[in-house]
Amino acid sequence: MVKQEKIKLDKDSMIEILHKNFGFKKVEDPFGNSAIQMSARDAFRYSLIQGSPFLVDEYGVTLKEQLKVFYHRSSLNENYYLYCPGLFGVKRDRETLLLDEGNASVYMKKNFRPMFSKSIKKIIIFHEYDPTSKESRSEIERKVYEQIQEQKKEPKNYLLTIVRTDNKQKESFLEYVACEFFNRKGYLTETQVPFKNNRGIPDFAAYKIKEKYMKILSKHKLIDGGCCLPEISAAKSFISNKKYKSIEPATKYEMNIGEAKIGTPHEAIGQLDKYADAKISKQLFSITVNPTKKTTSKGNPTKNKYCKYGEFYFDDEFNINYNPITISTTELDKQKIKNDEKFLLNYIKLYALGNLPLEKIKSSCDIKENPKKSESEQLIEYVTQWDFEKLIKFVGGEM
Repeated sequence: MVKQEKIKLDKDSMIEILHKNFGFKKVEDPFGNSAIQMSARDAFRYSLIQGSPFLVDEYGVTLKEQLKVFYHRSSLNENYYLYCPGLFGVKRDRETLLLDEGNASVYMKKNFRPMFSKSIKKIIIFHEYDPTSKESRSEIERKVYEQIQEQKKEPKNYLLTIVRTDNKQKESFLEYVACEFFNRKGYLTETQVPFKNNRGIPDFAAYKIKEKYMKILSKHKLIDGGCCLPEISAAKSFISNKKYKSIEPATKYEMNIGEAKIGTPHEAIGQLDKYADAKISKQLFSITVNPTKKTTSKGNPTKNKYCKYGEFYFDDEFNINYNPITISTTELDKQKIKNDEKFLLNYIKLYALGNLPLEKIKSSCDIKENPKKSESEQLIEYVTQWDFEKLIKFVGGEM
């Protein structure tokens, strides 16, 4: 029997996970410590999911939770779309709620251009932090920013990952790794997933949409493969002429849900049970550092026959292992899945529009000041009626 060593998620293991599984280059940070180098686009995704701030000023700028669109899924909430400010903002003018610029990259780029500079590689600094020191995150960001300057380097070329010495606040790293893993297999992904009202929200989702929709998005330069959904709103800044190649063409829509826990896969079961009740997910799985089982005859952890859900974890050499368990189609609700596919396509359309200036969006969607109907309601109504291919073609033509 070969026993798998239990690994701890610390700054060294994070660096190894990123290097071994995704090929990110190991480099030195300004202080001679191990770090990870990424392209501007990869760094955008890393900040979006993991939350590490770009050190464009002394307190840093993170993209995490900044590009939200909906509070929940229309497919699980009587086909009702509830808008969440993020990608587009909102402001009140007397009795009317108006759309505002929000955090779309077309506006963020004005203030934080270095975040979108494709010619300069970004370096992720991993800073170990003892929570008993009571030092705030903003204090750490400011201190590291100043230390980089002292080394005669440009802070704007760095992101800062603060790694606690205990096991807290590390789920976002696991979510990022899951995103990167599934993106590279051609999936569209997201974290902090809109779901059912008052039922909690999944940490992670990976989607397959029909090949015809992927080809439409690729043709108009909104994707060049699998990606995190909010990235579509920054396609104008990052998408190249690289041709999209399907890894495994999807003939039908699917949604898969993951729940991140620093502890054991067992700790994810309660939440996964809630998400399984919706009957729209093909696979549900825990995302953890270590698997349920530690010992096998061949050195590879086996599936636990008593476990209802799949497991995503690392072996003792930091390689990703994913053991899925597919939900029987008889346990799924076909009509809900059909409605959820419609929701996701509308979701993608709104992210696609995020590449355009707000005034262009408002004029194209015939949005007018109306005291009885907010501009976000008007936007959603118009977009849900706009044919997918025609909207994507329109956005591509305006980019």
